[in-house]
Amino acid sequence: MTQPSARTQEANIDAELDRLTYSAYLLTLDRGLALSVVLSALDWSLEKPIANSALQRRTVELSLLQLQHQSGVDGDREWPSYGAVLYDDSGVANSERFSASEEISGNPILSLDAGSRIAFVLHHVLGYDIEESAFLADIDEKGFRAQLRSAYVQLASCQLWRFDAHPNEVLGQSASV
Repeated sequence: MTQPSARTQEANIDAELDRLTYSAYLLTLDRGLALSVVLSALDWSLEKPIANSALQRRTVELSLLQLQHQSGVDGDREWPSYGAVLYDDSGVANSERFSASEEISGNPILSLDAGSRIAFVLHHVLGYDIEESAFLADIDEKGFRAQLRSAYVQLASCQLWRFDAHPNEVLGQSASV
């Protein structure tokens, strides 16, 4: 059995960093903060060998913790003792990490209100179940389900608006048909 080449390993690492950064961005809507959170999570991961799922979870926790801190809401829960040193580098927001990732401006998830967006991303994009998602979002399951329903309504409204405005584009047909 052959070992993966250094180039393959580097591509895998880049893909994982892109995925983590994009996930953090969907939660925070701040490119610099997303990169800072991922770098902080990576620093944390250097302390001990961890699985990719633990790195993803740490990235999510740091993203949500920063959102709570920015909004002045500290939540009810005690956070684990491992603190985060976030990177304060104005150049990080202009990193190639974002310019190389998929175009994000047309993503309908970005138009959701904060609570609905976080619920949708945790459950549908990152794959956490309802109970774990509610725990991470620091709300009860009933409140989390309400946020998730709100996301569905907002996304459906967005699709209906697109259909009304450009029915041929939504259906995948050109306007000249």
